[in-house]
Amino acid sequence: MSDDYSFPPYAEEISKILEKFGGQKLETYQGKDIKPLWNLSGEGLPWSKKYLYKAPKLEKIAFAVQSFRDKLMSYATIIWPDDSHPLPIFSSYWAESAKGSYFIIDLYPTADCIVDQPYMEKYIEPLEDLYDKGQKYFPGLESSRNASWFRALISPYCLTGDFAPSTATTQAHIMELTLGYLNIYFDLWQKDVPADPAYMKSLIARREAIRLNFQDKDPGNIMMEHAVGMELADLGLKAIF
Repeated sequence: MSDDYSFPPYAEEISKILEKFGGQKLETYQGKDIKPLWNLSGEGLPWSKKYLYKAPKLEKIAFAVQSFRDKLMSYATIIWPDDSHPLPIFSSYWAESAKGSYFIIDLYPTADCIVDQPYMEKYIEPLEDLYDKGQKYFPGLESSRNASWFRALISPYCLTGDFAPSTATTQAHIMELTLGYLNIYFDLWQKDVPADPAYMKSLIARREAIRLNFQDKDPGNIMMEHAVGMELADLGLKAIF
């Protein structure tokens, strides 16, 4: 690692916004003790921290920071709405090292936006200005690692890609965009009200399909299985997704 390289203050900056949701830290999830996820270590994994929070209108807020061999940091925040609110799913993932970065910033829509254009206008289009800024910061950025199932679930304003090397400037841009998307989500959350249960059925179905795809296909879980074993890796995967 370069002497002048340092990891970004992701946990500190994200936590300032997450605190505004007023969530309660969970010790169990779906009947399972998740306290072991608070402090994990294993082969190639000096430390890993994963927390879940319950807040109004939300099923959960999942937050994770992990160190791999002290050379690669993995950051994740994902916010899942409950069954009564049509909010999208907030998603931030960032794998960061001196060699390069890979990131995802998005609000995954829980409605079919071409069918339900009022949903698009209310929940997704507020991202447009920040998305345009992201395109200026990272023009033409894409990633060959994004599979078809992932591309099928993202919004039109998903910012994602990988590049090398990482610099203080690229870190600052990713932080700005991540915090910007999260602040927009917080504003949507504050204003959101329960929707008609009949309307929610298709949104819940899409949300659960997104969840299952990540649980079945998330490539990062292989590293965790090697580090802490299948049981704890599976617990962590289901906690996040």
